[in-house]
Amino acid sequence: MPLLLSVCFFVLALIGTSIHLVHWGTAELVMKTMPAAFLTLCAVGFTRKHFGYWVVLGVGMGAVGDFALWMNGQWWGLLGVVAFLLGHIGYGAAFRKNLQWTPLKGVVILVTVLFIVAVSAWSAAYAGSTVSRPELAALSLYVLVMGGMMVLAVLHKSSTMLIAAGSILFIISDAHIAVRHGMPHSTRLLCALSGFVTYYLAQYLLVAGAARESRTFVPPIKRSISTNKELL
Repeated sequence: MPLLLSVCFFVLALIGTSIHLVHWGTAELVMKTMPAAFLTLCAVGFTRKHFGYWVVLGVGMGAVGDFALWMNGQWWGLLGVVAFLLGHIGYGAAFRKNLQWTPLKGVVILVTVLFIVAVSAWSAAYAGSTVSRPELAALSLYVLVMGGMMVLAVLHKSSTMLIAAGSILFIISDAHIAVRHGMPHSTRLLCALSGFVTYYLAQYLLVAGAARESRTFVPPIKRSISTNKELL
């Protein structure tokens, strides 16, 4: 993505993270939603030609999730989880093509999956009987979809490593939520800040990686015309 737009996003991300340090009142909802909303517009402009609207869906649902999770109420929380679930599906659909297996990618996937299993097991053991079966099923589905998105992003053959890095950072970001409730109160703020930093960086890397790949993408029609000219 252009440098100016990248700088604008990180400024918005810094503002969005500040709501955990300074109380901004009703403005917090806008400040929390703006970073992902801004990235959504960037995705429309720089990734749509190659990936269609899948990357736009991925980051756009992140903006919806940010809005919903900052609202109070059980139904808002459920809407936020569903939004992020749809976002992972969008990213997975975007990166499902041109898959390429390498031993290095296999190691990365294995390590990340083991990390997911370890965090999930720790979180389930800590939560114990406080989580109902429907909630456990929903969380399990979310983890499976997120893990599937990561596998597709890592296996996706791309001209940049940003997409794979973004998918792994997304998992690390969500892991903060899983472990934060079991941490001492003195460290929860630091964990929350770290979680938001990794979340914003993950979204940026996914969109920036898709934008960079789209820049080198040659549509099939143009590729066919170029090939025919060479034959002539």
